[in-house]
Amino acid sequence: MRTCDACGAAGLAVFGDLGEIPVLCGVHWADAAEAAASPVGQMTLAVCPNCGYVRNVAFDPAVLVYDTTMDTNLHHSPAFQRFSAELCERLSRRYELRGKRILDIGCGQGEFLRELCHVSGATGHGFDAMYAGVTGPDPSGAVFHSGYAPRGAALPEFDMFTTRHWFEHLADPYEFLLDLRERAGDRVVHGYVEVPDAGYDLSTAGWEVIYPHVSYFDAYALTTIAERAGWTVEDSGTFFHGMFRYLELSANKPGSGASAALLTDRDRTLAAVSGFAQRHHEERGRWEQRIARLVAEGANPVMWGAGSRGVQFLTLADRTRQLAAVVDVNPRKWGRYLPVTAHRVETPDVLVRLQPKAVIITNPAYRPEIAAQLAALGVDAELLIA
Repeated sequence: MRTCDACGAAGLAVFGDLGEIPVLCGVHWADAAEAAASPVGQMTLAVCPNCGYVRNVAFDPAVLVYDTTMDTNLHHSPAFQRFSAELCERLSRRYELRGKRILDIGCGQGEFLRELCHVSGATGHGFDAMYAGVTGPDPSGAVFHSGYAPRGAALPEFDMFTTRHWFEHLADPYEFLLDLRERAGDRVVHGYVEVPDAGYDLSTAGWEVIYPHVSYFDAYALTTIAERAGWTVEDSGTFFHGMFRYLELSANKPGSGASAALLTDRDRTLAAVSGFAQRHHEERGRWEQRIARLVAEGANPVMWGAGSRGVQFLTLADRTRQLAAVVDVNPRKWGRYLPVTAHRVETPDVLVRLQPKAVIITNPAYRPEIAAQLAALGVDAELLIA
């Protein structure tokens, strides 16, 4: 039995077996056969009864490779762009970042760090093995590195670290936070951690329960692991329709530490965990049947969104490719094939020809945006949220 990575005080108890799912859910292939042959990995979920931390105890880091072929960029969405811009403004004001040094670990393609440096007048370093842009100094004041962030003394000096939707990918999240705390030393340093909210994901069908996500945190588990690593929690909450959980941290800041881990949050996650396995498998079957029914009715159903949630949904509910099309707004995905199912990703313009009567989406946060785009295309379709 594995000991909890968050609290370090209890063993993890298995509660859900999702079977084999795509490992490289952020990679898109030029060849359909290669996509269909992409690797799968076992998803076995276990929970800590003490703090509510959830982990895939079957995770094998050897099968998951992050490089520039992987694209998990969300900044093609205007809704996500607005959220990211508002967050940059918030952090800049709250932490008076002008002239400060920011360390962004898991920087994606650099959009967030560029904007944060531009808005705040800070400088920074961004690290990501998926970063496919120009490396080195950037006009924004950031320096970008295509690769994993180093550990220990090799890290650049920083006054604030940010990590958005990378922490849950780590095989050893406690070591990560502990190393950053040791690098802070006796200086005043701040941190911002953002992850998918476990309470949200585990209370739904779980389309965001994907192989690259090793860990699942709510506020209680996230606060627990941060405090165990020596950080003080300044604030916690959710963004983006409750889907994203954030934690703001500090080291050596006098009079800080207003936020406390809430047992009610932990209890919400534990309640979601208790029914997750049955709910997940029922939703898989229900959507497989619903897609078949829509096809039989001539609704020409399609799916909008070829991100990780979409890949998971298609693998579990449309492996036989009954849908008429899968579309996405990210140009890097157009004409390429998704892992395991080998669905081909099309530009949204294809819907003008297909005129579907049903469009499936897996993220309700994008519903108004997608509805407006469908209207602009002249497509009159019912939006179905999976």
